[in-house]
Amino acid sequence: MGAATRSGDVEGELRRRDRGTVRASYDAVVVGSGFGGGIAACRLAEAGWRVAVLERGRRFEPEDYPDRPEQAPQLLWHHSANPHGLLDLRLMKDLAVLTAAGVGGGSLVYANVQLRAPANVFGPPWPADITRDALDPYYDRTEDALEPRVVPDEPEKLPRVRAFEAAARRVGRDPLRLPLAVHFGEKRRHPFSDVEQEGCDNLARCDLGCPLRAKNTVDITYIARAESHGAEVFALREVLSLRPPARAGDRWRLGFRGLDGGEDGSVEAPVVILAAGSPGTPRLLLKNRRRVRGLSGALGSRFSGNGDALGMAFQPRASDVAGARVGYGPVMTGALDYTEERRLVMADGGLPDNFSGLLEIARGASVITGWRRWLLRAKAAGALIGLSDRSVTPRAGAGRVAPRGPITDSLVFLMFGRDAASGRMRLTPLFRCLDIRWRKEDSRELFDAMRRTAEEVGKAAEAEPFFALDAGPLGKFMTVHPLGGAPMSDDPEAGVVDQHGKVHGQEGLYVLDGSIVPTALGVNPSKTIAALAERGIEHLIAERSPP
Repeated sequence: MGAATRSGDVEGELRRRDRGTVRASYDAVVVGSGFGGGIAACRLAEAGWRVAVLERGRRFEPEDYPDRPEQAPQLLWHHSANPHGLLDLRLMKDLAVLTAAGVGGGSLVYANVQLRAPANVFGPPWPADITRDALDPYYDRTEDALEPRVVPDEPEKLPRVRAFEAAARRVGRDPLRLPLAVHFGEKRRHPFSDVEQEGCDNLARCDLGCPLRAKNTVDITYIARAESHGAEVFALREVLSLRPPARAGDRWRLGFRGLDGGEDGSVEAPVVILAAGSPGTPRLLLKNRRRVRGLSGALGSRFSGNGDALGMAFQPRASDVAGARVGYGPVMTGALDYTEERRLVMADGGLPDNFSGLLEIARGASVITGWRRWLLRAKAAGALIGLSDRSVTPRAGAGRVAPRGPITDSLVFLMFGRDAASGRMRLTPLFRCLDIRWRKEDSRELFDAMRRTAEEVGKAAEAEPFFALDAGPLGKFMTVHPLGGAPMSDDPEAGVVDQHGKVHGQEGLYVLDGSIVPTALGVNPSKTIAALAERGIEHLIAERSPP
């Protein structure tokens, strides 16, 4: 089956632009190209602004994503050892954080879920004007590009959908079919961006990168539309320094290093939008705090892992639950909503059959062996003494999986919840490395409820239940949905940015990414990050004319 692509001429031009020269100045510079950065670049370019996007990762084509387990270590991004990687795994003292690197950001490897945050999420410490009713028009606006749809039943219900819904009925719950930013249908050109894509073929590779472009990712929607309006996207540029204007009316100056042999450089603009995510944006602000004076004391606060946890039900014996086929279908299809009584959501999960052995990590399998295990342990020990925030390299992450038994018919539960959002980012005293102080005890009630939920559903399916919070080779909590660190607030002492993402006390500096979210959302956060970006950039454009 051929992979969906843009035309060869367009692809060649975009690759040349990625490697091209960043001009000295623009009307706006956007740092990062995920949900926040992609939307900001798109809307500014549509409004006639000269926009540059600086992205530390590469541009991925459909054929670039891995399809074999032995390729998994090469997924790990490192600024020098592997700048072409896709996933950035960082070790902190108390936890690990996994984020994406690439044009399109986290959308390249997320599970496509487009849920709106519950109304009762909003309220203090959120700004007073940020409510569910206020965000709904912006949630709506994101759907022009992301086009959320539920998994269709035709020609027949997917085995995993059937199995998960049967398990839900066994615990007396009504399952929710999840809205997914996935194209189900024939080959087409995306109506928002005119990029060619194929329909979903149930490969269960959403979290590894879709080789069909069936996912409505940011790179083929907002970024492609931004480029069609003149925005310039520069991949493999990692922004390290941020220098404020010397006087009113001057420009911000950003310094970046070119990765994979690219040249270092700098760029100026009167407007800078930080959208490197959490912990990327807080890291950049903390590292440049001595230059950017007057940043709120709340910088680094309200970090949340969005209650990420993993549960499983191994080998269910109940006839209506057996045969789930975790390797067939989108990565997520349905969920059980325990928001009201337990402040959590449990979704089903999938992974390609030939990658399913990676789930043995959760059960403690020694997937990293020999000297590589000692190297990883040395990195973890370094985090304890202040050498934190080190990307795990492909060499350290290499290993093999020795499965304990078949798991392709088991159920996988991906869980999210309203954790305490009490983590704190800081620079370590001696080495000035970013670290995150986080205590699972602060969210003990939530994690106990998650364990209880996984056990209830697993036992109802007549399976071996399993719940993992800090299992695996790292032996610590890991989040793939980091939030906070530059939280929004009406009060400059309680937050870094205002309700529109403008940094308090800093003219022309904005943050539009997950770091501004001041609480856990308890659902997949991408849609809320996108809605906040749509709202913030609308206000910026209305407030300022192009320079």
